[in-house]
Amino acid sequence: MSKQKLTGTNLESLMNLLASKNGATRMKARKSLVALGKSAVPSLTRTLQNSKEDHVRWEAAKTLGAIGDVRSIPALVSALEDSDQGVVWLAAEALSKFKKIAWPPLLRALVKSEKDSVALRQGAHHVLRKQKEDGFNDLLVTLRTALESSTASESTPFAASNLLKRMKTKL
Repeated sequence: MSKQKLTGTNLESLMNLLASKNGATRMKARKSLVALGKSAVPSLTRTLQNSKEDHVRWEAAKTLGAIGDVRSIPALVSALEDSDQGVVWLAAEALSKFKKIAWPPLLRALVKSEKDSVALRQGAHHVLRKQKEDGFNDLLVTLRTALESSTASESTPFAASNLLKRMKTKL
């Protein structure tokens, strides 16, 4: 049996174990998936986006955060609007670790949010709350203030758009 096939079989088994009702089993699967690293990211992102079980999405978000692969950023941004607050918190924690790399998809989500997404704004605030970056700190403060505002649904897209524009000019 080739190593690739064995890894695929192992990956599938580990993904199935993330759905276990036993917390210790899930923790072992999560640790093994982290050890597999980047090869587990596509399966984990699909699970984060598609699982109907809160605890499975929670495990996927936690595992993606531990792996730290940039390919997980879009799924983690989407998870900021998850129905389970634990998943939202873990997605925000994971995105925080990426720092500035996670900003463009997060900012685009804030700009494009068609509905008044309190969850997305709260998750974005959690991601950005302690971040600092030379050349961007003034706009980060403005965005955090907008996210905390009683008029956040109107002011947030504008503040996020301004930060995105500055990022494009600084490239």
